[in-house]
Amino acid sequence: MLVSIVIVNYNGRTFLQECLSSLYTITYDDYEVILVDNNSSDGSVAFVRQNFPDVVVKQLDANYGFAKANNIGADIAKGKLLLFLNNDTKVTEGFLEPLVDEIVSNDIAICQSLLLKFDGTVDSAGDFVDKYGRAYNSKTIPEKTSPILSARGACMMIKKDVFDELGGFDEKFFVSFEDIDLGLRSCMWGFKTVIVPNSIVYHYGSTTISKMAKEIRFHALKNILILQLVNFETWTSLKNLTFLFSEYFFRKLFNRSIIPKYENQSPIPSLQTVFKTLFWLIKNLTYIKNKKQLVNSKKIRTTDDLLKFG
Repeated sequence: MLVSIVIVNYNGRTFLQECLSSLYTITYDDYEVILVDNNSSDGSVAFVRQNFPDVVVKQLDANYGFAKANNIGADIAKGKLLLFLNNDTKVTEGFLEPLVDEIVSNDIAICQSLLLKFDGTVDSAGDFVDKYGRAYNSKTIPEKTSPILSARGACMMIKKDVFDELGGFDEKFFVSFEDIDLGLRSCMWGFKTVIVPNSIVYHYGSTTISKMAKEIRFHALKNILILQLVNFETWTSLKNLTFLFSEYFFRKLFNRSIIPKYENQSPIPSLQTVFKTLFWLIKNLTYIKNKKQLVNSKKIRTTDDLLKFG
């Protein structure tokens, strides 16, 4: 079965040699590689065209972010299976077969490879949410293929028809948490997602977004709030947002947390970022309302069901 591997790139030439070279060593032979470039200025496109002529390159005229660029890649794709892969990864020779086997042989819509850092420690074994609605990344390697709430976009395989039914990645997210948003919607609509631990991919992590730190902080906060408002029941959303804003002010004023910290807790956003985010949400209330209606239109799982995964 043809697998379309979609890689989004933005000034990531430093990593493309390792990433694309590793794809040429894999044992699965029915695949295509699509590189969607967000108007890089570091010669990425010329480098790929010269050194990896088999790669399908889609060069965009601006930086449209991770979500839209991946959607563009999915539109180009010819395969019935999509594999979203970050440009700062290195795949192992047999990483594709376990993913394909899991999706084809079982009633699975989405699966994720075990993501390791280059020192061998765990980068991600799937995402979940806690009782405050905060997404968190599991570092525990399961002994076998196991259910997860959401797959990491760094190496996520999904059936093309499921991706289309879910509406793809939400392009208003631009970057950050777009994979969690897709995963929550998928789970609530009844699709199954798993981590496949014998599919291993190495991942540097946060290489592109570190170059856009200020912009990323805005999108991260905006997208966290969208996740809360859209995917959870109204009472749960209000309760969670009360906790999270209280947590923000306690951390800001007293450098103390009132709810448990989680691993890799993000820095406190500036007041400027908070007000910019709130203004964006007010301006986009119609979008939020319509998206919530869309999620609810096919929803068969509740917030309590989501928590059971974690």
